Amino acid sequence: MVRLFSLRALGAHLVLIAAIASCAWLSDWQLDVWRTERAQAASDHSAHAPVPLEKAIGADAVLDGANLGRPVIVQGSWMPITIYVADRENKSRVGYWVVSPVKVASTGSAMLVVRGWAPSASAPDLNGSVEVQGWLQAGEGSHKSDPDPTDKVIPELRIATAVQHVPADLYGAYVVASAPTDGLQKVTEHDVPPVSSTTGLRNLLYGLQWWVFAAFAVYVWGRWCRDEVRAGQVG
Repeated sequence: MVRLFSLRALGAHLVLIAAIASCAWLSDWQLDVWRTERAQAASDHSAHAPVPLEKAIGADAVLDGANLGRPVIVQGSWMPITIYVADRENKSRVGYWVVSPVKVASTGSAMLVVRGWAPSASAPDLNGSVEVQGWLQAGEGSHKSDPDPTDKVIPELRIATAVQHVPADLYGAYVVASAPTDGLQKVTEHDVPPVSSTTGLRNLLYGLQWWVFAAFAVYVWGRWCRDEVRAGQVG
């Protein structure tokens, strides 16, 4: 036991304490990020005054929780492309979201706009300049499989899926238009899917991972202490 209180051993004990403290701090930081992302994603920003799209998200940026659901103004021109998101409800009826991209004048990238709801996958393509006001939303990501990737119907509004139908760089988000076009039924900010259970999941897993590292450090320390005690007994 004397060997466990030598200067060398005390140094090893201090290293363990420092390792556990570091893991605890890093875990708390990741869990705080996870809690913040969940809280921001669940916040309702829909009553805020609309801002230009450029103030809420950049063309190559990831939508943050502080701007999720924020009303924005998109200025640009319609691209003559229409895609449809299946299995969307409207007053107990199941139909489609009608989605078209707007090429944003200030960046040249395209923002997907939910134009409205329709009972069938049929709506005219649009052309010309436009100013759309709506709610900014994050792309969906439950990774539903697309039974027919060759048609214009997609199972969810996932940006990585929609980009296959749009010959332009896409923003990492979409906008739900506050005013539907061409006689479509209105889609509101409350019709979008709720906060995903996977929101911030990476940070949650990182937070738990640091405690696994701390447990491993304690295990190594325990093995080292056992070996030191045995070595002292043999000596």
